[in-house]
Amino acid sequence: MGVIAGLLSMFSWGMAIFLAAIASRKMGNVFTLFWMQLFGFVIALFFLLISFHSVPVGLVFKNVPILILVAVLQVIAYLAFYRGLEKAQVSLVSPIGAAWGFVTAVLGVVFLKENLNVAQVISLVLIICGIIILSVNIFDLVKFKKVNLLLGVKEGVIAMLGWGISLFLLVFATKDLGWFTPALVFRFFVLTILLAYIIYTGKLGSIKSKDFPLLLLILIGFFDIMGFFSYSLGVSGSRASVVAPISSAFTLVTVILAKVFLKEKWDLTKIVGIFLIVSGLVLISV
Repeated sequence: MGVIAGLLSMFSWGMAIFLAAIASRKMGNVFTLFWMQLFGFVIALFFLLISFHSVPVGLVFKNVPILILVAVLQVIAYLAFYRGLEKAQVSLVSPIGAAWGFVTAVLGVVFLKENLNVAQVISLVLIICGIIILSVNIFDLVKFKKVNLLLGVKEGVIAMLGWGISLFLLVFATKDLGWFTPALVFRFFVLTILLAYIIYTGKLGSIKSKDFPLLLLILIGFFDIMGFFSYSLGVSGSRASVVAPISSAFTLVTVILAKVFLKEKWDLTKIVGIFLIVSGLVLISV
């Protein structure tokens, strides 16, 4: 079950990230995140109504602090990630952000005492090497002996940490609430935080746009919420150190779509970095 759930979330998140890259370049990272979260929340509510899914109110209140923290970290991660997608190539930002599975797996080992086999330890090394290769301007390093991070790397690292820590924390909520309720509740808090930010910054009047990509945002919301449902279902009945790395391999879907439809160019360094990260993410689930 854990592997299947991980694969479903991998595909769903891969599609969502690719479509979000297109949307964020049209309307910015804040509004892209707000609308995709809103549509995803509506889809979740619709599922709640047609499935007669029960929500354990008492346990929800017990887990509210964790879910609020998850929401805050998710907002930070998404805004940083979408900002990176606005100004840098998808095939650079996506693999770095996708390494959140590495963060979650390490936290699972440290705090939940989950065990990693030799192959999974090797995979962690591959992921770290891949991130370094993708992040550093090799030309400057060789010629000037100077480390210059490439455009979008900082945002990718922030997203990696935000997603990794928040999805580790989500494991605790799913143990109490099951696979559905945590994704619904923390998304409500995400929307609340984003709306408060939009109102505070005076951008409320600019939410509507004649170029509003409605279908695109609905698709992003759908794939994103499906990714969270699959992930929550997986970690509720399996090890986070297995489900998380498979799910975070969504970058494989994203970079292939970016290559095919956005015609992004890959040099040898980028190919090696992507290969190492994807290999590590796959190997860690073995």
